[in-house]
Amino acid sequence: MAQEDLHPGRPFMARILVAVLGPMTRGNILGWVFLLGGIFAIKAFIVDQYTIPSGSMEPTLIGDERYFVGDRVLVNKWLVGPRIPFTNFHLWKGYEPKRWDIMVFTPVEKDSPYPRLIKRVVGLPGERIKIELGQILVNGVPVPFPQDMIDRKIYYYNDSDLVWEADVAKTPQDRAYWQAVRERFKLQYGVREEDEFSVVPEGHYLMLGDNSRLSLDGRVYGWVPWEHFIGRACAVFWPWEHRRDFTGFTQTWWGKGLLYGIPVTLILAELALLLYSRKKKREADKPDAMPT
Repeated sequence: MAQEDLHPGRPFMARILVAVLGPMTRGNILGWVFLLGGIFAIKAFIVDQYTIPSGSMEPTLIGDERYFVGDRVLVNKWLVGPRIPFTNFHLWKGYEPKRWDIMVFTPVEKDSPYPRLIKRVVGLPGERIKIELGQILVNGVPVPFPQDMIDRKIYYYNDSDLVWEADVAKTPQDRAYWQAVRERFKLQYGVREEDEFSVVPEGHYLMLGDNSRLSLDGRVYGWVPWEHFIGRACAVFWPWEHRRDFTGFTQTWWGKGLLYGIPVTLILAELALLLYSRKKKREADKPDAMPT
């Protein structure tokens, strides 16, 4: 380390920054700008990770607001099409979600407590959706759940189910609970018969949570426009015991490249710039040859 970095008059925090980030040389600063800019670009346009903050997707995804407890999912943004950060404007229209895809999107409710939501695609554009006896009816025909949802015993509630829960409640407290749930959730979309609440508009989707009894989802806030999609959830990577792949993304060569190749490339590029910077500094600090 250069002598100036050990100068006793240097502020403590400045010495910490130098120890962590390296010397404040032009090459080192450019290296950090390149590294951070690359990370931002990857997270904004290609792939990112999100925490599951609530229990609306349980039992498929475990939600918890604590940082290291709730599931963290890897989201493929490039598939949908790069989106200008903090907007719903996409540079181009990419993937159109399929039924049962798990998608991350921005809320249609302006007062949503979460900046991003994660739900499952259930209703596609132009379809007539009806939730009945826990199943999804598309144009009057029940559609089968994928095997993982069958194994997890998914049963989508409609308003009649909430009424039934209140009617069979064994205590006044339980009855009041289910009545409060019915008042809060007000299930309408995919539940009521009117076209406004049953026919998915073009370019829109019905998104439901897997916690089908107590999920504040599209049954309450309605159809989600395609423009609101951020990306498709492809895998749970943390906590370690919850890891699973939804789409085979982590097994493809390009998925592995995104997961491992990009971080390794960024780290190697930063190390190369740091070594180059130190080499140039040593050359600059080397004393001139003594005259003969």
